[in-house]
Amino acid sequence: MLEKLDLSKKVSKEDYNKQMDVLGERLGKAQRMARDAKRPIIIVFEGWRGARRSALINEMMQQMDARGFNVYSSVRLRGVLQEQPFFSAFWKRLPALGHIAVYHRSWYYLKNANEMADKAEDDSKYPVVSFEHINNFEKMLTDDNYLVLKFFLHLSPEQQKKNIAKNAKTLGKAWRDLNPAIDESEDYNKFLPHYEKMLEATDTVNAPWHLIADDDPRSARLEVFTKIADAIEKAVQMPVEPAADKRTAATYDVLSTIDANKELTKEEYKEKLDKYQKKLTQLQIEMFKAQIPVVIGFEGWDAAGKGGAIRRLTAALDPLGFHVHPIAAPNVVEKQFHYQWRFWTRLPQPGTIAIFDRTWYGRVMVERIEGFAKPQEWQRAYDEIKDMEAQWSEHGIAIAKFWLQIDKDEQLRRFNDRQNDPNKQWKITDEDWRNRDKWDAYEAAVNEMLVRTDTSYAPWTVVEGNNKYYVRLKVLKTVIDLFERKLAEKQQ
Repeated sequence: MLEKLDLSKKVSKEDYNKQMDVLGERLGKAQRMARDAKRPIIIVFEGWRGARRSALINEMMQQMDARGFNVYSSVRLRGVLQEQPFFSAFWKRLPALGHIAVYHRSWYYLKNANEMADKAEDDSKYPVVSFEHINNFEKMLTDDNYLVLKFFLHLSPEQQKKNIAKNAKTLGKAWRDLNPAIDESEDYNKFLPHYEKMLEATDTVNAPWHLIADDDPRSARLEVFTKIADAIEKAVQMPVEPAADKRTAATYDVLSTIDANKELTKEEYKEKLDKYQKKLTQLQIEMFKAQIPVVIGFEGWDAAGKGGAIRRLTAALDPLGFHVHPIAAPNVVEKQFHYQWRFWTRLPQPGTIAIFDRTWYGRVMVERIEGFAKPQEWQRAYDEIKDMEAQWSEHGIAIAKFWLQIDKDEQLRRFNDRQNDPNKQWKITDEDWRNRDKWDAYEAAVNEMLVRTDTSYAPWTVVEGNNKYYVRLKVLKTVIDLFERKLAEKQQ
Protein backbone atom coordinates (compact mmCIF):
# COMPACT_ATOMS: atom_id res chain seq x y z
CA MET A 1 0.00 0.00 0.00
CA LEU A 2 2.70 2.49 1.00
CA GLU A 3 4.85 1.94 -2.09
CA LYS A 4 2.11 3.51 -4.23
CA LEU A 5 2.48 6.92 -2.58
CA ASP A 6 4.28 9.67 -4.45
CA LEU A 7 6.74 11.05 -1.91
CA SER A 8 8.17 13.56 -4.40
CA LYS A 9 5.13 15.85 -4.65
CA LYS A 10 5.60 19.32 -3.20
CA VAL A 11 3.53 22.44 -2.60
CA SER A 12 4.99 25.95 -2.56
CA LYS A 13 4.55 28.16 0.48
CA GLU A 14 2.50 30.64 -1.55
CA ASP A 15 0.15 27.96 -2.86
CA TYR A 16 -0.13 26.44 0.62
CA ASN A 17 -1.17 29.72 2.23
CA LYS A 18 -3.71 30.35 -0.51
CA GLN A 19 -5.32 26.90 -0.09
CA MET A 20 -5.25 27.10 3.70
CA ASP A 21 -7.28 30.30 3.64
CA VAL A 22 -10.12 28.24 2.20
CA LEU A 23 -9.43 25.01 4.08
CA GLY A 24 -9.24 26.76 7.44
CA GLU A 25 -12.76 28.09 7.03
CA ARG A 26 -13.98 24.67 5.94
CA LEU A 27 -12.44 22.96 8.98
CA GLY A 28 -13.99 25.42 11.41
CA LYS A 29 -17.39 25.15 9.75
CA ALA A 30 -17.19 21.34 9.62
CA GLN A 31 -16.47 21.21 13.34
CA ARG A 32 -19.50 23.38 14.09
CA MET A 33 -21.66 21.21 11.82
CA ALA A 34 -20.56 18.08 13.68
CA ARG A 35 -21.27 19.74 17.00
CA ASP A 36 -24.75 20.81 15.94
CA ALA A 37 -25.46 17.33 14.53
CA LYS A 38 -24.13 15.75 17.78
CA ARG A 39 -21.74 13.66 15.71
CA PRO A 40 -18.72 12.41 17.73
CA ILE A 41 -15.44 12.16 15.83
CA ILE A 42 -12.16 10.31 16.42
CA ILE A 43 -9.11 11.29 14.37
CA VAL A 44 -6.10 8.96 14.51
CA PHE A 45 -2.64 10.00 13.37
CA GLU A 46 -0.20 7.13 12.97
CA GLY A 47 2.98 6.86 10.93
CA TRP A 48 6.74 6.95 11.14
CA ARG A 49 8.64 8.57 13.96
CA GLY A 50 9.59 12.06 12.85
CA ALA A 51 6.39 12.52 10.83
CA ARG A 52 5.69 15.87 12.54
CA ARG A 53 2.29 14.91 13.91
CA SER A 54 2.41 17.57 16.63
CA ALA A 55 2.93 20.39 14.14
CA LEU A 56 0.10 19.05 11.96
CA ILE A 57 -2.30 18.76 14.91
CA ASN A 58 -1.34 22.21 16.15
CA GLU A 59 -2.07 23.70 12.72
CA MET A 60 -5.42 21.95 12.70
CA MET A 61 -6.24 23.34 16.14
CA GLN A 62 -5.56 26.86 14.92
CA GLN A 63 -8.31 26.43 12.33
CA MET A 64 -10.83 24.87 14.72
CA ASP A 65 -12.21 25.60 18.18
CA ALA A 66 -9.84 23.87 20.62
CA ARG A 67 -12.61 23.74 23.21
CA GLY A 68 -14.39 21.15 21.08
CA PHE A 69 -11.76 18.41 21.17
CA ASN A 70 -9.04 16.75 23.21
CA VAL A 71 -5.64 15.50 22.05
CA TYR A 72 -4.17 12.28 23.43
CA SER A 73 -1.02 10.24 22.94
CA SER A 74 -1.00 6.51 23.65
CA VAL A 75 2.77 6.68 24.22
CA ARG A 76 1.88 7.92 27.69
CA LEU A 77 -0.82 5.32 28.33
CA ARG A 78 1.29 2.18 28.55
CA GLY A 79 1.49 2.28 32.35
CA VAL A 80 -2.27 2.80 32.63
CA LEU A 81 -2.98 -0.06 30.24
CA GLN A 82 -1.09 -2.58 32.32
CA GLU A 83 -3.80 -2.44 34.99
CA GLN A 84 -6.94 -2.85 32.90
CA PRO A 85 -7.99 -4.36 29.56
CA PHE A 86 -6.35 -2.79 26.52
CA PHE A 87 -9.19 -0.58 25.31
CA SER A 88 -10.22 0.70 28.77
CA ALA A 89 -8.12 3.85 28.45
CA PHE A 90 -9.59 4.60 25.02
CA TRP A 91 -13.17 4.05 26.20
CA LYS A 92 -12.50 6.49 29.05
CA ARG A 93 -11.31 9.04 26.48
CA LEU A 94 -14.20 8.58 24.10
CA PRO A 95 -15.53 11.91 22.80
CA ALA A 96 -19.03 12.95 23.81
CA LEU A 97 -21.68 13.73 21.21
CA GLY A 98 -20.51 16.58 19.00
CA HIS A 99 -16.93 16.48 20.29
CA ILE A 100 -13.64 15.33 18.74
CA ALA A 101 -10.86 13.14 20.10
CA VAL A 102 -7.51 13.43 18.32
CA TYR A 103 -4.82 10.76 18.77
CA HIS A 104 -1.17 11.59 18.28
CA ARG A 105 -0.53 7.84 18.04
CA SER A 106 -3.31 5.54 19.19
CA TRP A 107 -4.14 1.88 19.87
CA TYR A 108 -2.13 1.07 16.74
CA TYR A 109 1.05 2.45 18.24
CA LEU A 110 0.67 0.27 21.33
CA LYS A 111 0.17 -2.83 19.22
CA ASN A 112 3.23 -1.90 17.19
CA ALA A 113 5.26 -1.33 20.35
CA ASN A 114 4.35 -4.79 21.56
CA GLU A 115 5.16 -6.60 18.34
CA MET A 116 8.34 -4.68 17.53
CA ALA A 117 9.75 -4.62 21.06
CA ASP A 118 13.26 -5.78 21.77
CA LYS A 119 12.60 -9.15 23.43
CA ALA A 120 15.45 -8.44 25.84
CA GLU A 121 13.18 -5.85 27.40
CA ASP A 122 10.35 -6.52 29.84
CA ASP A 123 7.53 -7.54 27.48
CA SER A 124 4.92 -7.04 30.21
CA LYS A 125 5.03 -3.28 29.75
CA TYR A 126 3.71 -3.64 26.21
CA PRO A 127 -0.07 -4.30 26.06
CA VAL A 128 -1.33 -6.98 23.70
CA VAL A 129 -4.27 -6.61 21.32
CA SER A 130 -5.30 -8.36 18.12
CA PHE A 131 -6.25 -6.81 14.80
CA GLU A 132 -9.63 -8.49 15.23
CA HIS A 133 -10.25 -6.65 18.49
CA ILE A 134 -9.15 -3.39 16.87
CA ASN A 135 -11.53 -3.86 13.96
CA ASN A 136 -14.36 -4.81 16.34
CA PHE A 137 -13.68 -1.75 18.50
CA GLU A 138 -13.78 0.61 15.54
CA LYS A 139 -16.87 -1.06 14.09
CA MET A 140 -18.75 -0.73 17.39
CA LEU A 141 -18.02 2.98 17.28
CA THR A 142 -18.89 3.57 13.64
CA ASP A 143 -22.05 1.46 14.00
CA ASP A 144 -23.03 3.83 16.80
CA ASN A 145 -22.60 6.89 14.53
CA TYR A 146 -19.02 7.80 15.49
CA LEU A 147 -16.88 9.05 12.62
CA VAL A 148 -13.43 7.41 12.77
CA LEU A 149 -10.74 8.95 10.57
CA LYS A 150 -7.35 7.22 10.38
CA PHE A 151 -4.24 8.74 8.81
CA PHE A 152 -0.86 7.08 8.28
CA LEU A 153 1.91 9.60 7.59
CA HIS A 154 4.51 7.96 5.37
CA LEU A 155 8.12 9.11 5.10
CA SER A 156 11.07 8.00 3.06
CA PRO A 157 13.98 6.75 5.19
CA GLU A 158 16.08 9.75 4.11
CA GLN A 159 13.41 12.25 5.12
CA GLN A 160 12.80 10.47 8.40
CA LYS A 161 16.45 10.81 9.41
CA LYS A 162 16.45 14.49 8.44
CA ASN A 163 13.34 15.17 10.51
CA ILE A 164 14.63 13.31 13.57
CA ALA A 165 17.96 15.14 13.38
CA LYS A 166 16.16 18.48 13.08
CA ASN A 167 13.96 17.72 16.10
CA ALA A 168 16.95 16.70 18.18
CA LYS A 169 18.79 19.90 17.23
CA THR A 170 15.80 22.14 17.89
CA LEU A 171 14.56 20.54 21.11
CA GLY A 172 17.84 19.38 22.62
CA LYS A 173 18.96 16.17 24.28
CA ALA A 174 15.73 15.78 26.25
CA TRP A 175 13.69 15.33 23.08
CA ARG A 176 13.78 11.52 23.10
CA ASP A 177 12.87 11.41 26.80
CA LEU A 178 9.90 13.67 26.13
CA ASN A 179 8.89 11.47 23.18
CA PRO A 180 9.66 7.89 24.29
CA ALA A 181 8.30 6.32 21.10
CA ILE A 182 9.70 3.33 19.26
CA ASP A 183 12.47 4.38 16.88
CA GLU A 184 12.41 2.83 13.42
CA SER A 185 15.12 5.02 11.91
CA GLU A 186 17.94 2.51 12.51
CA ASP A 187 16.07 -0.33 10.81
CA TYR A 188 13.52 1.19 8.45
CA ASN A 189 13.21 -1.95 6.33
CA LYS A 190 12.34 -4.03 9.39
CA PHE A 191 9.37 -1.83 10.24
CA LEU A 192 8.07 -1.25 6.71
CA PRO A 193 6.51 -4.74 6.19
CA HIS A 194 5.09 -4.59 9.70
CA TYR A 195 3.27 -1.35 8.94
CA GLU A 196 2.08 -2.74 5.61
CA LYS A 197 0.60 -5.73 7.43
CA MET A 198 -1.12 -3.47 9.97
CA LEU A 199 -2.62 -1.24 7.29
CA GLU A 200 -3.88 -4.16 5.24
CA ALA A 201 -5.43 -5.94 8.25
CA THR A 202 -7.27 -2.86 9.55
CA ASP A 203 -8.27 -1.05 6.36
CA THR A 204 -12.03 -1.53 6.66
CA VAL A 205 -15.07 -0.10 4.92
CA ASN A 206 -16.28 1.59 8.10
CA ALA A 207 -12.85 2.94 9.13
CA PRO A 208 -10.49 3.03 6.13
CA TRP A 209 -6.90 4.22 6.25
CA HIS A 210 -5.88 7.45 4.54
CA LEU A 211 -2.26 7.10 3.45
CA ILE A 212 -0.44 10.44 3.31
CA ALA A 213 2.88 11.17 1.59
CA ASP A 214 4.63 13.26 4.23
CA ASP A 215 8.09 14.09 2.87
CA ASP A 216 6.68 17.53 2.09
CA PRO A 217 4.75 18.73 5.18
CA ARG A 218 2.75 21.38 3.31
CA SER A 219 1.45 18.86 0.80
CA ALA A 220 0.64 16.42 3.62
CA ARG A 221 -1.30 18.95 5.67
CA LEU A 222 -3.38 20.11 2.75
CA GLU A 223 -4.31 16.52 1.95
CA VAL A 224 -5.12 15.64 5.58
CA PHE A 225 -7.20 18.76 6.19
CA THR A 226 -9.10 18.30 2.94
CA LYS A 227 -9.95 14.71 3.81
CA ILE A 228 -11.08 15.71 7.30
CA ALA A 229 -13.34 18.46 5.97
CA ASP A 230 -14.72 16.20 3.24
CA ALA A 231 -15.46 13.36 5.66
CA ILE A 232 -17.19 15.52 8.25
CA GLU A 233 -19.29 17.34 5.68
CA LYS A 234 -20.38 14.06 4.11
CA ALA A 235 -21.10 12.41 7.48
CA VAL A 236 -23.22 15.28 8.72
CA GLN A 237 -25.20 15.55 5.50
CA MET A 238 -25.75 11.79 5.24
CA PRO A 239 -26.24 10.42 8.78
CA VAL A 240 -25.19 6.81 9.16
CA GLU A 241 -28.06 4.43 9.74
CA PRO A 242 -27.31 1.08 11.37
CA ALA A 243 -27.17 -1.80 8.91
CA ALA A 244 -30.09 -4.18 9.14
CA ASP A 245 -29.49 -7.61 10.64
CA LYS A 246 -30.49 -10.08 7.96
CA ARG A 247 -30.22 -13.25 10.02
CA THR A 248 -33.20 -15.56 10.15
CA ALA A 249 -35.12 -15.24 13.40
CA ALA A 250 -34.59 -18.19 15.74
CA THR A 251 -36.47 -19.48 18.75
CA TYR A 252 -34.56 -19.99 21.98
CA ASP A 253 -35.78 -21.82 25.06
CA VAL A 254 -33.76 -22.08 28.26
CA LEU A 255 -36.01 -20.82 31.04
CA SER A 256 -38.76 -23.42 30.52
CA THR A 257 -36.26 -26.13 31.46
CA ILE A 258 -35.46 -24.45 34.79
CA ASP A 259 -37.31 -25.58 37.90
CA ALA A 260 -37.31 -22.46 40.07
CA ASN A 261 -38.57 -24.40 43.11
CA LYS A 262 -35.30 -25.54 44.69
CA GLU A 263 -35.90 -26.07 48.39
CA LEU A 264 -33.59 -25.28 51.30
CA THR A 265 -34.37 -25.16 55.02
CA LYS A 266 -33.52 -22.16 57.14
CA GLU A 267 -31.23 -24.26 59.34
CA GLU A 268 -29.25 -25.60 56.39
CA TYR A 269 -29.07 -22.10 54.97
CA LYS A 270 -27.59 -20.62 58.14
CA GLU A 271 -25.02 -23.36 58.46
CA LYS A 272 -23.79 -23.10 54.86
CA LEU A 273 -24.02 -19.30 54.76
CA ASP A 274 -21.50 -19.00 57.58
CA LYS A 275 -19.21 -21.58 55.95
CA TYR A 276 -19.34 -19.99 52.51
CA GLN A 277 -18.84 -16.45 53.76
CA LYS A 278 -15.78 -17.42 55.79
CA LYS A 279 -14.34 -19.15 52.74
CA LEU A 280 -15.05 -16.14 50.55
CA THR A 281 -13.32 -13.81 53.02
CA GLN A 282 -10.19 -15.91 52.76
CA LEU A 283 -10.38 -16.16 48.98
CA GLN A 284 -10.75 -12.41 48.55
CA ILE A 285 -7.39 -11.97 50.24
CA GLU A 286 -5.82 -14.58 47.97
CA MET A 287 -7.34 -12.93 44.90
CA PHE A 288 -5.90 -9.60 45.97
CA LYS A 289 -2.46 -11.09 46.49
CA ALA A 290 -2.66 -12.65 43.03
CA GLN A 291 -3.89 -9.29 41.62
CA ILE A 292 -6.84 -10.95 39.85
CA PRO A 293 -9.67 -8.50 39.07
CA VAL A 294 -13.27 -9.71 39.15
CA VAL A 295 -16.50 -8.65 37.45
CA ILE A 296 -19.77 -10.07 38.79
CA GLY A 297 -23.00 -9.21 37.00
CA PHE A 298 -26.54 -9.74 38.29
CA GLU A 299 -29.62 -9.88 36.09
CA GLY A 300 -33.03 -11.33 36.81
CA TRP A 301 -36.74 -10.71 37.05
CA ASP A 302 -37.98 -7.81 39.15
CA ALA A 303 -38.17 -8.99 42.80
CA ALA A 304 -35.99 -12.01 42.02
CA GLY A 305 -33.68 -11.30 44.97
CA LYS A 306 -30.67 -9.61 43.40
CA GLY A 307 -30.29 -7.16 46.28
CA GLY A 308 -30.42 -9.91 48.90
CA ALA A 309 -27.87 -12.03 47.04
CA ILE A 310 -25.52 -9.06 46.68
CA ARG A 311 -25.81 -8.23 50.39
CA ARG A 312 -24.85 -11.78 51.43
CA LEU A 313 -21.99 -11.73 48.97
CA THR A 314 -20.58 -8.39 50.06
CA ALA A 315 -21.05 -9.19 53.76
CA ALA A 316 -18.07 -11.53 53.42
CA LEU A 317 -15.85 -9.02 51.60
CA ASP A 318 -13.52 -6.25 52.72
CA PRO A 319 -15.27 -3.02 51.63
CA LEU A 320 -11.97 -1.59 50.40
CA GLY A 321 -11.78 -4.40 47.85
CA PHE A 322 -15.11 -4.15 46.05
CA HIS A 323 -17.56 -1.69 44.57
CA VAL A 324 -21.25 -2.24 43.79
CA HIS A 325 -22.51 -0.44 40.70
CA PRO A 326 -26.32 -0.10 40.54
CA ILE A 327 -27.20 0.29 36.87
CA ALA A 328 -30.37 2.18 35.96
CA ALA A 329 -31.45 3.96 32.79
CA PRO A 330 -28.52 5.99 31.40
CA ASN A 331 -28.36 9.53 32.73
CA VAL A 332 -27.78 12.71 30.74
CA VAL A 333 -24.00 12.28 30.73
CA GLU A 334 -24.08 8.57 29.88
CA LYS A 335 -26.36 9.22 26.91
CA GLN A 336 -23.52 11.22 25.35
CA PHE A 337 -21.51 8.04 24.77
CA HIS A 338 -21.68 4.52 23.35
CA TYR A 339 -23.77 2.21 25.56
CA GLN A 340 -20.69 0.21 26.63
CA TRP A 341 -18.87 3.32 27.87
CA ARG A 342 -20.34 3.29 31.36
CA PHE A 343 -19.18 -0.30 31.91
CA TRP A 344 -15.66 0.05 30.52
CA THR A 345 -15.19 3.06 32.78
CA ARG A 346 -16.20 1.03 35.87
CA LEU A 347 -13.83 -1.92 35.46
CA PRO A 348 -12.03 -3.06 38.62
CA GLN A 349 -8.38 -2.46 39.44
CA PRO A 350 -6.13 -5.55 39.83
CA GLY A 351 -7.16 -7.60 42.84
CA THR A 352 -10.51 -5.85 43.34
CA ILE A 353 -14.12 -6.73 42.56
CA ALA A 354 -16.75 -4.84 40.55
CA ILE A 355 -20.33 -5.98 41.20
CA PHE A 356 -23.02 -4.82 38.78
CA ASP A 357 -26.66 -4.79 39.90
CA ARG A 358 -28.07 -4.85 36.36
CA THR A 359 -25.56 -4.84 33.52
CA TRP A 360 -24.67 -4.21 29.88
CA TYR A 361 -27.31 -6.82 29.02
CA GLY A 362 -29.95 -4.15 29.35
CA ARG A 363 -29.16 -3.48 25.69
CA VAL A 364 -30.73 -6.80 24.64
CA MET A 365 -33.52 -6.79 27.24
CA VAL A 366 -35.13 -3.57 28.44
CA GLU A 367 -33.77 -1.45 25.57
CA ARG A 368 -34.96 -4.08 23.12
CA ILE A 369 -38.43 -4.50 24.63
CA GLU A 370 -39.09 -0.84 25.35
CA GLY A 371 -37.80 0.37 21.98
CA PHE A 372 -34.90 2.40 23.42
CA ALA A 373 -32.56 0.61 20.98
CA LYS A 374 -33.35 0.09 17.32
CA PRO A 375 -33.62 -3.53 16.15
CA GLN A 376 -30.30 -3.20 14.31
CA GLU A 377 -28.65 -1.90 17.49
CA TRP A 378 -29.71 -4.63 19.91
CA GLN A 379 -29.28 -7.36 17.28
CA ARG A 380 -25.60 -6.55 16.82
CA ALA A 381 -25.10 -6.11 20.58
CA TYR A 382 -24.74 -9.87 21.20
CA ASP A 383 -21.47 -9.97 19.26
CA GLU A 384 -20.35 -6.62 20.68
CA ILE A 385 -20.88 -7.85 24.23
CA LYS A 386 -19.09 -11.14 23.62
CA ASP A 387 -16.11 -9.28 22.20
CA MET A 388 -16.07 -6.95 25.21
CA GLU A 389 -16.17 -9.85 27.66
CA ALA A 390 -13.50 -11.70 25.66
CA GLN A 391 -11.18 -8.73 26.01
CA TRP A 392 -11.83 -8.59 29.74
CA SER A 393 -11.13 -12.29 30.09
CA GLU A 394 -7.95 -12.14 28.01
CA HIS A 395 -6.71 -9.44 30.35
CA GLY A 396 -7.23 -11.81 33.28
CA ILE A 397 -10.53 -10.57 34.67
CA ALA A 398 -12.62 -13.32 36.28
CA ILE A 399 -16.23 -12.98 35.12
CA ALA A 400 -19.42 -14.33 36.71
CA LYS A 401 -22.90 -13.62 35.30
CA PHE A 402 -26.08 -14.55 37.14
CA TRP A 403 -29.66 -14.72 35.91
CA LEU A 404 -32.05 -15.06 38.88
CA GLN A 405 -35.09 -17.02 37.72
CA ILE A 406 -38.45 -16.94 39.50
CA ASP A 407 -41.80 -17.95 38.10
CA LYS A 408 -44.61 -15.54 37.40
CA ASP A 409 -46.73 -16.59 40.40
CA GLU A 410 -43.80 -16.08 42.79
CA GLN A 411 -43.17 -12.64 41.37
CA LEU A 412 -46.82 -11.67 41.90
CA ARG A 413 -46.66 -12.88 45.50
CA ARG A 414 -43.54 -10.78 46.16
CA PHE A 415 -45.03 -7.73 44.45
CA ASN A 416 -48.10 -7.96 46.68
CA ASP A 417 -45.95 -8.41 49.79
CA ARG A 418 -44.04 -5.26 48.92
CA GLN A 419 -47.21 -3.34 48.14
CA ASN A 420 -48.76 -4.26 51.50
CA ASP A 421 -45.66 -3.68 53.68
CA PRO A 422 -45.01 0.04 54.46
CA ASN A 423 -41.31 -0.76 54.96
CA LYS A 424 -41.03 -2.34 51.51
CA GLN A 425 -43.29 -0.16 49.39
CA TRP A 426 -40.28 1.77 48.13
CA LYS A 427 -39.18 -1.42 46.36
CA ILE A 428 -42.23 -1.57 44.09
CA THR A 429 -42.98 0.92 41.31
CA ASP A 430 -45.51 1.36 38.54
CA GLU A 431 -42.72 0.41 36.13
CA ASP A 432 -42.42 -3.01 37.83
CA TRP A 433 -46.10 -3.69 37.13
CA ARG A 434 -45.75 -2.51 33.53
CA ASN A 435 -42.77 -4.81 33.02
CA ARG A 436 -44.79 -7.69 34.41
CA ASP A 437 -47.41 -7.13 31.71
CA LYS A 438 -44.64 -7.75 29.17
CA TRP A 439 -43.48 -11.00 30.76
CA ASP A 440 -43.64 -13.05 27.56
CA ALA A 441 -41.62 -10.52 25.56
CA TYR A 442 -38.98 -10.31 28.28
CA GLU A 443 -38.86 -14.09 28.56
CA ALA A 444 -38.13 -14.40 24.83
CA ALA A 445 -35.39 -11.77 25.11
CA VAL A 446 -33.82 -13.48 28.12
CA ASN A 447 -33.85 -16.86 26.41
CA GLU A 448 -32.03 -15.43 23.40
CA MET A 449 -29.56 -13.58 25.62
CA LEU A 450 -28.69 -16.71 27.62
CA VAL A 451 -28.08 -18.80 24.52
CA ARG A 452 -26.19 -16.27 22.42
CA THR A 453 -23.89 -14.85 25.11
CA ASP A 454 -23.02 -17.95 27.13
CA THR A 455 -19.30 -18.51 26.59
CA SER A 456 -16.48 -20.46 28.20
CA TYR A 457 -14.82 -17.24 29.42
CA ALA A 458 -18.04 -15.57 30.64
CA PRO A 459 -20.67 -18.26 31.28
CA TRP A 460 -24.17 -17.64 32.54
CA THR A 461 -25.29 -19.18 35.80
CA VAL A 462 -29.07 -19.49 35.97
CA VAL A 463 -30.12 -19.48 39.62
CA GLU A 464 -33.38 -21.15 40.61
CA GLY A 465 -34.90 -18.31 42.57
CA ASN A 466 -38.24 -19.07 44.24
CA ASN A 467 -36.39 -19.89 47.46
CA LYS A 468 -34.25 -16.93 48.51
CA TYR A 469 -32.06 -19.07 50.73
CA TYR A 470 -31.15 -21.27 47.79
CA VAL A 471 -30.38 -18.22 45.61
CA ARG A 472 -27.96 -16.71 48.08
CA LEU A 473 -26.05 -19.92 48.66
CA LYS A 474 -25.80 -20.80 44.97
CA VAL A 475 -24.42 -17.35 44.19
CA LEU A 476 -21.84 -17.63 46.98
CA LYS A 477 -20.80 -21.14 45.96
CA THR A 478 -20.47 -20.12 42.29
CA VAL A 479 -18.24 -17.17 43.19
CA ILE A 480 -16.14 -19.39 45.47
CA ASP A 481 -15.67 -21.92 42.68
CA LEU A 482 -14.70 -19.13 40.28
CA PHE A 483 -12.10 -17.72 42.68
CA GLU A 484 -10.60 -21.13 43.38
CA ARG A 485 -10.38 -21.92 39.67
CA LYS A 486 -8.72 -18.61 38.80
CA LEU A 487 -6.22 -18.95 41.63
CA ALA A 488 -5.32 -22.46 40.45
CA GLU A 489 -4.84 -21.17 36.89
CA LYS A 490 -2.61 -18.38 38.17
CA GLN A 491 -0.35 -20.91 39.89
CA GLN A 492 0.12 -23.04 36.75
